[in-house]
Amino acid sequence: MKRRKKRIAGLLTAVVLILMADLLVFYFAGIPKLDHAVMQKAWRGLDLRNKYLENTDMVGWLQVEGTEINYPVMRGERYLHRNFKKERDVSGSLFVENDWSNEDICTLIYGHNMWMYGTMLNPLHRFTEQDFFQNNRSIQYYALLDSGHRAEKRTYEIICCIRTSVDEWNYASCQYICSSKDLNTFLDECRSRALLKTDTVFEAGEAIVLSTCSYHVRGGKGRLLLVGSLTSRTDQNRIDVQQRTDKSAAKN
Repeated sequence: MKRRKKRIAGLLTAVVLILMADLLVFYFAGIPKLDHAVMQKAWRGLDLRNKYLENTDMVGWLQVEGTEINYPVMRGERYLHRNFKKERDVSGSLFVENDWSNEDICTLIYGHNMWMYGTMLNPLHRFTEQDFFQNNRSIQYYALLDSGHRAEKRTYEIICCIRTSVDEWNYASCQYICSSKDLNTFLDECRSRALLKTDTVFEAGEAIVLSTCSYHVRGGKGRLLLVGSLTSRTDQNRIDVQQRTDKSAAKN
């Protein structure tokens, strides 16, 4: 009897392992491997106005110093699992909420933590390391204005990096801030919650918050935030999206 039970248990274990293997193959086969070299070559010297005409859901373009983050930003949570071409894609796109505008004073951009490939907003996790945080201090966001007829380059100084959870803090309310006073109150709270932060404290007229998943808490509720304060803005319709990711290369 014991022998029979062992055989049955062994067969059940084998069946479970086979099913798990099949599920993993199915899951990873469905994840497109992004060829960033091809993508960046295609978008080098990009005219944002022309790119906007390909998909008018695009609200801007994001670059983060020292990382491979170099993507269009789309409007609406439907882009959580859709790419720029509106195709189903587990990597999704960077996106803002439907009711947010480039005229608002606080920009909140969401993106997946694609740890399998180090893509989308996964590189934000490098900012949890002190040396990396100190040596990479800027975010560039190219905002599309006037129905895509004009693009504005906005440069932000990174002021802090935060680990939190959706249960602990409703940080997403920042996108509805309407006054400089409320914005600076929010940034003070960001600094109080920061894992790492700058020593410089200054009044901010506009801010940006980048949000991705973090696995320091269970249940998919952990979040990593990178927060920046606006330092400059200039009109710029064409950008080189083949961004250098290290300062030494930029000097050559």
